[in-house]
Amino acid sequence: MKTNVGAIDGFFRSLIFIITIIVAVMTGQWIWLIPGAILFATAVLMWCPIYAVIGINDNTDPS
Repeated sequence: MKTNVGAIDGFFRSLIFIITIIVAVMTGQWIWLIPGAILFATAVLMWCPIYAVIGINDNTDPS
């Protein structure tokens, strides 16, 4: 699988995941973890299915 999520994009996706964890704990609305977990998974895998469909490649790593 070819990666299409770059380092900066992955960092912000992970940051949003942390924010959604904080929001979920503070409000008790655990539904916030679903979009956060999806963003975190795409950051860890460095692959986003929506980017693949649209044709966006944010990864500047040549390998």
